[in-house]
Amino acid sequence: MLRATLLRIFLAVSVSVCFLCMGSVSSASVTYVIKKGDTPSSIAKKHKIPVQTLLSANKIKASTMKIGTSIIVPTRTAEAAVAKHKHAGKAKKAVAKTKSLKTEPSVTESAGQARPSQDNPYHTIKKGDTLASISRKYSVSVDELKGLNNLRSKKLRTGQKLLVRHMGPKTYTVKKGDTIRKIAKKFDMDSEDLITLNELDIHELYIGQTLYLEEKLDETSAEQFQQAMGRNIEEEIKKVAATQEFEEKPTQDKVTTFAKKMLNIPYKFGGTSILGIDCSGYVRKVYGFLGVNLPRTAREQFKEGEAIDREELSIGDLVFFRTYASFPSHVGIYLGNNLFIHASSKGRRVTIDSLETPYYLKRFIGGKRLLTETEQEPDPKG
Repeated sequence: MLRATLLRIFLAVSVSVCFLCMGSVSSASVTYVIKKGDTPSSIAKKHKIPVQTLLSANKIKASTMKIGTSIIVPTRTAEAAVAKHKHAGKAKKAVAKTKSLKTEPSVTESAGQARPSQDNPYHTIKKGDTLASISRKYSVSVDELKGLNNLRSKKLRTGQKLLVRHMGPKTYTVKKGDTIRKIAKKFDMDSEDLITLNELDIHELYIGQTLYLEEKLDETSAEQFQQAMGRNIEEEIKKVAATQEFEEKPTQDKVTTFAKKMLNIPYKFGGTSILGIDCSGYVRKVYGFLGVNLPRTAREQFKEGEAIDREELSIGDLVFFRTYASFPSHVGIYLGNNLFIHASSKGRRVTIDSLETPYYLKRFIGGKRLLTETEQEPDPKG
């Protein structure tokens, strides 16, 4: 009797909750009549909602939209209500599953932390972390982690920061033999959604074309995202520099720490900030954290310090190249083991490359040492 009564109460509450959720969604939606020239993308942009939300709310594809048809346009309130309702349902299922399987609470808690925030797409390495464990935590492949962070091995060090998701919307570069259908299938998408997202005509595909696989940020959101990224990096650098442990490090270690903290920030010709930086601006900023004021251009920086042959390079030395001009036009910071870190115009970000790469090997013109002998340690070339 008691069980039956409790069951009736539970059902009544569940039905009420469903109606409340449905009511909040419907009251926060508007009806829109499709006009000539309308596309899912233009309608979604006009009402400031994702394209996928619009298509899902109406259970339609771009090809089925006709002039004069009335569709439902969820507002942000409706979107939030649906998300909240879905989250509540998932939470109940997760609790039920946890109870039935008697899993440990820590497993459920760690699953809830498996997504980096929009402002911070990095994971800081802790003791025991491996590429495999990080890839599972953030649902990315080991190869993708290596690609995002330009890693050449699986070795990680405590305190290291790894980029665990793309900075901005995920994209795909069209290759020979690709079709809309093949690409959509590869990424478990609907062909129509892929066309709509990129505002494509089915015959517009060409090799080297960049396709968006998820909603693009509008200009304001993209700018806010970059600014948040810049603040995070600068705050992280200041926090590290203020510790006693960092103060006691050799100057070489300080240079490489500052240099690597800026990995993956975007390249911008003539740029001097975390939001976008070029090669000489990057080197100048890294050494600026150490109180060393360098000239602005690679050509001017080449006149600084002591000239060093390639065989004598040590960690922290500047490495120079002739790229687009007859004078020194590119510069980076030597990391040891024939590797150097630089703001790459080709890679469009701060990245690590090898001096053995044919392009750089051919254009290398020398190194310059800014640190004193007492601050230098031997290069650990293997």
